[in-house]
Amino acid sequence: MKRLAVLFVSLVFLFCLPANAQDEDIQSGGKGILNAIAFRPLTQEMPIAVRPLDNSDSNLLLQREFEKALRTNGYTVSDDAGLILTFEYRGEIGAWSTIGRRTILELEARGGREGGENAKAFINLYDSSRGGVLNKGRSGTSIITQSQYRLDASIDSKSNGKRLWQAWTIADLESHDGLSLTLAMVPVMVKSLGRTVKKQSFTMP
Repeated sequence: MKRLAVLFVSLVFLFCLPANAQDEDIQSGGKGILNAIAFRPLTQEMPIAVRPLDNSDSNLLLQREFEKALRTNGYTVSDDAGLILTFEYRGEIGAWSTIGRRTILELEARGGREGGENAKAFINLYDSSRGGVLNKGRSGTSIITQSQYRLDASIDSKSNGKRLWQAWTIADLESHDGLSLTLAMVPVMVKSLGRTVKKQSFTMP
């Protein structure tokens, strides 16, 4: 047992030494991608009606956000307008990987009183995955594929059914929940009305 005590004291001493390098968490704002296609001219003088595909609470919130963004950008919103903006959103769940917890000291004892003469202690100095005395390792849950949300919208003519414009945005689900992430993408999308945009990146608020 004296041998175990010496090993334990040595472990505590090593563990308390200041490390030369620290693992830092790098945080950045969420990023998104916008794509849009203009098939026909679309001007601010053309009133637009916003219609969700269903009357769920989340879609009604998105409808109001679209109407607000349209008015902010100079468009007229009217229920009986000749142009209809429809939208839908969906999420894609990402993938995660879990690595075991950090292990510093491993004990092994077989038979005898207080572990007997077969008692052994192992100090894990370094493990790139699980960590040890000299490093933290990568224990915990790591993200392999980030969860994403996608918002699609299109504007069609009520009289002839022809499409004037369509767009879609995709953003990673980081500090937002799915609905708030989608709501934040609406103003970005509305700013591109009437234009063709290819893989334009934007930063989430």
